[in-house]
Amino acid sequence: MVRHKMLSTLTRGIILAQIMTAIICLQAAVAKDSSPSTFAMCSNGQFVDNPLHSQAMIDAGATMCRLDASFRQTRPKPGGNPNSWDWSSFEKLRQIKKQHPSLDYLLILGYGTKWAADPRFLSSPGSDTGLPQTGINEPVTSPENLYGNYVYEAVSRYKDVCHVWESWNEPDLPDHTFFRGNGHDFFPYQRACYLAAKKADPNCTVLFAGLCFANIEGYLKSHNLKCPGLTPPPTSFFEDYLKECVKDPNAKANNFYFDVMNQHSYSRATDLYDYVSVDQALMKDYLKEAKPVWVTEMGWPDTGGTFGGTADEYGDYELQTYAWAQLSGVQKLFHFQLDNSNGLGLYSGMLGAPKPVLKVYRDVLVKELSGARLVAQLHGNEGVGFLKNNSPYQPTWATGYDLFEFTRNGTRLLMCFTDGLRDAYIKVPAKKAAATVIDRFGTRTTLSAINGFYNIHLPGSKNNAGWPSMANCPKGKALGVPEHLVGGSTVLIIEK
Repeated sequence: MVRHKMLSTLTRGIILAQIMTAIICLQAAVAKDSSPSTFAMCSNGQFVDNPLHSQAMIDAGATMCRLDASFRQTRPKPGGNPNSWDWSSFEKLRQIKKQHPSLDYLLILGYGTKWAADPRFLSSPGSDTGLPQTGINEPVTSPENLYGNYVYEAVSRYKDVCHVWESWNEPDLPDHTFFRGNGHDFFPYQRACYLAAKKADPNCTVLFAGLCFANIEGYLKSHNLKCPGLTPPPTSFFEDYLKECVKDPNAKANNFYFDVMNQHSYSRATDLYDYVSVDQALMKDYLKEAKPVWVTEMGWPDTGGTFGGTADEYGDYELQTYAWAQLSGVQKLFHFQLDNSNGLGLYSGMLGAPKPVLKVYRDVLVKELSGARLVAQLHGNEGVGFLKNNSPYQPTWATGYDLFEFTRNGTRLLMCFTDGLRDAYIKVPAKKAAATVIDRFGTRTTLSAINGFYNIHLPGSKNNAGWPSMANCPKGKALGVPEHLVGGSTVLIIEK
């Protein structure tokens, strides 16, 4: 009886050790969940071909890399034996993973090729890259289902390298560069990707396809809301997918065939909030739930033009999009990209001289805001407000300035910037006697509170762009006045 009521010293020691181990594991899990994982980056083939690329990406502060692992490159010609496919890029990635185990990956599995095309799409407009594969309604692991079978083989072989997969890139792009079809046509491809990937690795994460501006403009057009574009599609690609998805009796049991929603956002900083708001509204309407959202492409043309601006404004874009992302609940932000092959890089050329925006990204955005959590938007409008029928070319939505409060490990962080042409002189409530002010390039000054406030001067935006700014474009001018794609010079206030 005593044996049943009292544990031996040895047994107590074992149980105590087990409890301590469990606590340590729980702490590690909590630490992992709260790690600075917001910041990620896109890449092209330079990532696997240039040995300096991966280290430069890590040094910039990215914790995940998004790149192509497409059907097109792995199956460039017919041949049903997976062992004969071209897995060379995957193998290079496996070696890089061994060198840099802390860097995670998001691999894009889409894109077609002419030899594998479903005949139904051969007469549709678009590139060969956008040709959907045949056999999509066959069982997902069947060799006859060319896309599903490819996804299954890729995930099975490389689940030790990657746990996060994306079905396709920008299938909604209006010129059909990447997919010759609409959201209804895309449904079986997303379904095949999800089912095949989960069969190969039940614990993996499957993203919806990365959608561009057209998905949002199609929604605004079809819902009779003001559209910021001149030629919006008639419908939303994502809404068309959802209409098809909810007809499937197995969809709900299979998470509607995606774990994470996926959106792209460029040029207009507030789009990062407004685009995500549209996606979230669609998920709530059709799925009765709002899945996590990642923005897997974002960037800014820093050479001017209708949808860009200056190198300094690129720095403001990086900081301000982070604030809009936090307000919309976005989990991950993928900068597009490290090199300047698409004109949006952190470096000039193919990893040449650093551009000014690298310092903003690495030394201000990542260093100061990694792991931060939004407390509240203290002043300003929630983006432009597309769902409220606001237009970026009719700036009645603007309030003069935006002010966001964040917290990180007991530190209070505030970000503020103007949302229009005029300078703003604002009083920010202080909780300390003094704070550190950081400008977009990381220059630090000390600011003392006066009567419980920090007095801040916010320069007005110098950016005048958008469709109404285009000369000889009557349709663009008819939309309203030129807009500020990005707010004025961004100020960060650190209160420890």
